[in-house]
Amino acid sequence: MFLRDAGHGLENFDKPPTKTNVFDRARKIKSWNMFIHLVEQENITPAEALVTVLKHVKKNWNQFKIIKDPQQREAVAYLLQWEDKLTRKQLYVSDQLKDFCTWTSYKIPKSYKTFENEMAAFRAVFGKKRSKTGEYARKQLLRAEEKLKLKLEKIKKLKKSSRT
Repeated sequence: MFLRDAGHGLENFDKPPTKTNVFDRARKIKSWNMFIHLVEQENITPAEALVTVLKHVKKNWNQFKIIKDPQQREAVAYLLQWEDKLTRKQLYVSDQLKDFCTWTSYKIPKSYKTFENEMAAFRAVFGKKRSKTGEYARKQLLRAEEKLKLKLEKIKKLKKSSRT
């Protein structure tokens, strides 16, 4: 009996084990049934899976609950309107930002740089993100040129008035 079974099942004995990347398997999930099957294979309880998902949502609150939520579009539009009226630095310490926080549960970051990055993400939702075409630089140069012309005109007027 042992002689008959000898060699069967040991063909792959010398081959190295193959690694299975669970993240690659997770990316292929397209339905809840596939998710349930994967969770059962990995011996994860529904409570553990839900806790992990909710931690991820809490960590990425701006992405999931503000940007992707269609009900929050008006609040984001309100914030962007105030950003246009005030400067971003003034908005960082304004009551309008606190109103936005109460509506969306947005947490004001401790650093101003983080706030700038998050505002850029909010702007991208409405297609108002900064363009890198050089248009802003051209506008700034035109404004500076206009100011310079006005100053030169004032100087000429002052020279004419002082001569008379």
